[in-house]
Amino acid sequence: MDSFGIVDLLLFLGISQGVFLAITLSLLHNKNKPANRILSFILLIACLMLVGRVFYPRFSGVLFFRIAGFVDTLIFIFGPLLYTYIRRLTFNESPSYKTPWYHFIPAFLHVVFFSWTLFYTREELQIIISEGGFNFVYFIVETVGLISNVVYLAKSYHLLSIYKTAEKANLSYSQKVQIFLSFFLFGISVFMILWIISYANYFMRFKELHFISYHLIWMSIPVFIYIVGFFSLKQPEIFRVPLSKKKTVSKERLNGEELEILKKNLEDLMVNKKIYLNNELTLKDLSKELNTSTNNISWLLNNIHQCSFYDYVNTYRVQEFISKIQKGEHFNHTILALSLDSGFNSKSTFNKAFKMIKNDTPSNYIKTLQTS
Repeated sequence: MDSFGIVDLLLFLGISQGVFLAITLSLLHNKNKPANRILSFILLIACLMLVGRVFYPRFSGVLFFRIAGFVDTLIFIFGPLLYTYIRRLTFNESPSYKTPWYHFIPAFLHVVFFSWTLFYTREELQIIISEGGFNFVYFIVETVGLISNVVYLAKSYHLLSIYKTAEKANLSYSQKVQIFLSFFLFGISVFMILWIISYANYFMRFKELHFISYHLIWMSIPVFIYIVGFFSLKQPEIFRVPLSKKKTVSKERLNGEELEILKKNLEDLMVNKKIYLNNELTLKDLSKELNTSTNNISWLLNNIHQCSFYDYVNTYRVQEFISKIQKGEHFNHTILALSLDSGFNSKSTFNKAFKMIKNDTPSNYIKTLQTS
């Protein structure tokens, strides 16, 4: 039996941290709970894989081969769970999205195959293993698993892209979930690249990048578990946006008197009532104030004002900020304080909106006003 070393200690820390985070996330009571349940399951899968990595070199034999064969089924479950987690975290669907059963067909077939190996005696399995009888099976399993995970990773990136567009159409502020998910998917992308290179090294004798191996992947997983879990625990409740499942063709949804009334009421709400000072204003909030549907407001903004809800509201907020600067309020208050008083909910959202609308930074813009 091999002795335990530094790498094994790192893996054990990852296992303990992953189990702790999985349990903690599942107990958090907020709107993210349906998504956190999936993330907890993903973390437990990672922990189980790490356990296998620690004990496989030390307890190799027929019994462990049987167990490991079933554990490998997890590589076919990870992809669907990843997609489900991102969809539950970002989109508002009732009931919560559930992955259709057919996504787990590869996992089912894998279990069926290794269940079939249970009919072999210990001696028969030892002969098959020693003669390399399962080498082709391993190749097929890893190839299909790799392709499956790459496909679900691509689908997850596409889902994040849809969310970014939907967020601008429904929220007047940016949520940190975009940054978290971008990092989350980037980390998984790194693992996929390392996996592909390791796969090529092992099965195709591609030795140019021999220093990248499965060991590097295993050592990276505990670090990833800690970082993802840390951000998840700090993640506030997320306003999930509706998921548009089909594209609608732009048409004359509003016209005549109805259109003019809605335009007038919207302008009154923004100019006189300054509803944009609500730093968590959503499209749904605006529709309630105007006593109309969110679709009507979206149509008005997209076709008449030629902008998204996010851009429309933040244009008013930027003008409010500039008005405060012109009154000299920046001599007594910080730029951040004035931006928050103008309706922005964070410094990053303010800087991003100001740069987009004025094509300049707030500090440079103030300097320009002072010198003119």
